[in-house]
Amino acid sequence: MMKEVDVCIIGGGVIGCSIAYELSKKGYKTAIYEKGKAGQQSSSAAAGLLGVQAEWDEYNPLFDLARESREMFPKLAEELRAVTGIDIGYEEKGIYKVAETDEELAQLEKTAAWQMGTGEPVQLMTKDELKEKEPLLSNSVLGGAYYPKDGHVIAPALAKAYEHAALLNGAKLFEHTAVDEVLMDNGKAAGVRANGEMIMCGKVIIAAGAWSTPFLKTFSPLSETYPVKGEMISVLSKEKLISKPLYKNGFYIVPKRGGRYLVGATVKERDFSKDVSLSGMMHLMETAKRILPAIAQADFENAWSGLRPQSAKGAPYMEEHSERKGLYACTGHFRNGILLSPASGKAMAELVVKESASIGR
Repeated sequence: MMKEVDVCIIGGGVIGCSIAYELSKKGYKTAIYEKGKAGQQSSSAAAGLLGVQAEWDEYNPLFDLARESREMFPKLAEELRAVTGIDIGYEEKGIYKVAETDEELAQLEKTAAWQMGTGEPVQLMTKDELKEKEPLLSNSVLGGAYYPKDGHVIAPALAKAYEHAALLNGAKLFEHTAVDEVLMDNGKAAGVRANGEMIMCGKVIIAAGAWSTPFLKTFSPLSETYPVKGEMISVLSKEKLISKPLYKNGFYIVPKRGGRYLVGATVKERDFSKDVSLSGMMHLMETAKRILPAIAQADFENAWSGLRPQSAKGAPYMEEHSERKGLYACTGHFRNGILLSPASGKAMAELVVKESASIGR
């Protein structure tokens, strides 16, 4: 049986659903194909940090996209709540990036210099200034930087809100439906074959995260995504441990509502398993206790892992195929999928609309 829509999106994570939401607002009939449950891979496993300044030690062009995306969250949070009733837990309270060595302090100063040159606010803090704000920090912390515009959201809620908003606007979601093939007609995208069924459309967007490689090979033989497994722990504390997220070289402790603290994340490349290792949990908690000793008194709640989609080029693929018109890629966001989702959805929707206008939709 053949079905027809305007756009088929391969992947129902936060990126795929953000694209579907933006396209649905523009009147496009969109179908999302997800091989499992929507939003249940890296989107649901993430800590939800919007750490633009905390993440980038050195400038690269992706920093500008990240800044743009971060600025979209206040309006997006209200928009998604109005449409779906879902609170994504957006908080703009800033992030502390801490240093435990003189070398790390020097790097924070270098980072502050170029970031302030872009107009971003940075407050360098001494050990005493930091401990005045967060008194439970250990003496191993020598100082830090405060990025007031950084923040965080509840990642699973964001993914669910995008999904629901897109569906309420008329998008269709097909879960447990793996796309086997992108269909082409005279060098143009013509649809997909999913679970043996043909779905016709004029545009196909690859947003399958760590599972995107088979579809990316037509862009270039070198194009691929691969998983970088990250293990995480959540603990519960009746006492307030920190008021804002702490970040250090990919490690973080993030306070959430209800006395919950997320501790993450390990880095294991090209590992598709979802297991959580004892060694990974021990590493996370040893690091957490070194920086924030009081966390040892918290109660263990849960542990899980997520498969962050890294790209072979070290930055997301966000483009239309140079030869196969109507075929697009928006994948490989690594650990910044949550942060980059608003700008990615908007950019891909605008690219689709622009291309549609040039040929006549």
